[in-house]
Amino acid sequence: MSKSKKLTNRIIAVLLIVLGLILGGTWNSTKYCIGDKIFIALGISPWSNGSSGTHYPAIIGSFVILAGISILNLTLQKKTRLWIWTAVILCFILFKLFFTYM
Repeated sequence: MSKSKKLTNRIIAVLLIVLGLILGGTWNSTKYCIGDKIFIALGISPWSNGSSGTHYPAIIGSFVILAGISILNLTLQKKTRLWIWTAVILCFILFKLFFTYM
């Protein structure tokens, strides 16, 4: 794979990860979720039971994040993959703790 193609794939991967975080993330202090607004604009309920249950934007956002991580993983060497996966897992843990208790 050429160097410019790797760079393009890495940029796409980072954009997918950011898009997934924006789509599925809810800001606890304001209870605002961009994914909810997008679903409502499309005429789709973002929750399975009205205002509770399964949160569809979060599920789709998680899949988009995993797609971005997978694309990023394909462009990296084996040693770098270990560091990236460690950083990703730590970020998920910190992200979850930060937004759960804020």
